[in-house]
Amino acid sequence: MNLKSALLGSALAAVASGALAETVTVYTAVPENFIDALVPMFEETTGNDVEIIKAGSGELLNRLTAEAGSPQADVLWSVDGTVIDFNPDLFEAYEAAGSDALADGMRQSDLWTPFTAVVMAFIVNPDQLGDLPVPDSWAALADPQYDDMISSARADASGSAYIQFATVLQAFGSEEEGLEIYRDMLGNFVLSESSGAVPRFVNDGELAIGVTLEDAALRYVEGGGPVEIVYPSEGTAIAPDAMALVAGAPNADGGKAFIDFMLSAEAQQVVAEQGRRPVRSDVESNPALVPLAEVNSVGYDAAWAADNRERLVEMWSDMVLDVQ
Repeated sequence: MNLKSALLGSALAAVASGALAETVTVYTAVPENFIDALVPMFEETTGNDVEIIKAGSGELLNRLTAEAGSPQADVLWSVDGTVIDFNPDLFEAYEAAGSDALADGMRQSDLWTPFTAVVMAFIVNPDQLGDLPVPDSWAALADPQYDDMISSARADASGSAYIQFATVLQAFGSEEEGLEIYRDMLGNFVLSESSGAVPRFVNDGELAIGVTLEDAALRYVEGGGPVEIVYPSEGTAIAPDAMALVAGAPNADGGKAFIDFMLSAEAQQVVAEQGRRPVRSDVESNPALVPLAEVNSVGYDAAWAADNRERLVEMWSDMVLDVQ
């Protein structure tokens, strides 16, 4: 038996206990390339059909809240874990098959299962900088010389942009110092409703710098774009994104099968191929990325980010009105 067959057999065993041959409704903020690569594999493996509803994490949360009396979704897939931890009544705890293979630090909540390890980074188009230096730190992004040159998503609409905001507040000596740096960064930002638009603007030369996820930047690097990935010297977030079973899910067994599959070794190998860091200890990262040990970690405190989410999003919204 070859490796691919063995992994497929493992994935089948992991989901066989609960899969039903019916539609699994998945709400997700995951980039389209992950949907295209992984959902057909899940459908072929389990016999389930999947209906994907794709939107930003803020919009998905609003939808789940509105539907709480009569849930329509089975799974929320690939969002910032604080979205789930801060809204526990909307989700049901589930221990996914394969959880014993998680790498150290990936299991951060009993309410959700990690899908990938996301790394916050900069995408830079040197051709659009002119004579300005390539920024290599959060503090550099606050320099007014980069005014209106930095692409970022909105922290009140994007889970990854919220991680970015919380990371800066944790990267310095105090929240107050981080907030001062971030306020100046915000003055340089060109904000987007979509996190996916951030690296595209930089790759296309509309802006010089973007704050985005590592895998989003890597897609443009590997596509031959005029861009490079830069990791902030003060440290960055290395944190799992989350997938969770919706409370009262109409197809809970199918939802559990979906989560089990996405944590399987076969699916996690695809995660690595797509440029994100796998959360299993037995699956290697994409060789096109620098070793994770070489990326300075800020020691991202996801629990603090979850506990303070409402306060920080309100603070961010107020700053936008003052600065933008």
